[in-house]
Amino acid sequence: MAPWAPCCRARAWARLAPGELPELWNLTHTPVIQSIHADYLAAGCDIVKTNTFGANRLKLSGDGYTARELVEAGVLLAAEAAHARGAFAAVDIGPSGKLMKPFGDLAFDDAYDAFAEIAIAGELAGADLALIETMSDTYEAKAAVLAVKENTSLPIFVTMTFDERGQLLTGGSIQAAAVLLEGLGVDALGFNCSLGPAELLSLAQELVQWTSLPVVVKPNAGLPDPATNQYTITPAEFARQLV
Repeated sequence: MAPWAPCCRARAWARLAPGELPELWNLTHTPVIQSIHADYLAAGCDIVKTNTFGANRLKLSGDGYTARELVEAGVLLAAEAAHARGAFAAVDIGPSGKLMKPFGDLAFDDAYDAFAEIAIAGELAGADLALIETMSDTYEAKAAVLAVKENTSLPIFVTMTFDERGQLLTGGSIQAAAVLLEGLGVDALGFNCSLGPAELLSLAQELVQWTSLPVVVKPNAGLPDPATNQYTITPAEFARQLV
């Protein structure tokens, strides 16, 4: 499988309003979502993610749509685009947006139920795999993995978000996350978000020492300049660092 290619062109006409949930656009701005999937596929992506990162019942209260509705719509759009090009659609499952007990007030069973709802709807709508991403707590990642594994037959990729020291928000290490996720039977694991490709290289080198599974490395464009709130890495430099 070829690496995922970052390639979505910025569109001045495709901007979210402040506070607007992007997942709502699966139903309210369908052509925009379709065109974004098409851009990724045209650039050579083998897997496109659904626009469902925050489509869970814990984040959607009062927004007029259920998580199931948004996930079904998101998967249908991604699968239609991907399957026409011989590619795959991953139902994207992001974190709950809440801290798990004892750090916060979210119980394990409540997190599990929210993730299971996404996974079930995703599989029924035609997803080829589940991508659990941007996890910063191994306990929450465990809830998500079990929810997918025990309620669907989808392959599972998990990517965690570490800081420069190789630590999760809740203090977990790369070694601990790798051992846990491989023990839970995921199909691939790795990193996404926060750090740029250069910063993630050393973390990836550590990760491969602790797992025999395929490793996913999906960096962000680093962190924005705090003075300008702009990313400083260019697309060409981003691509060069990924080679």
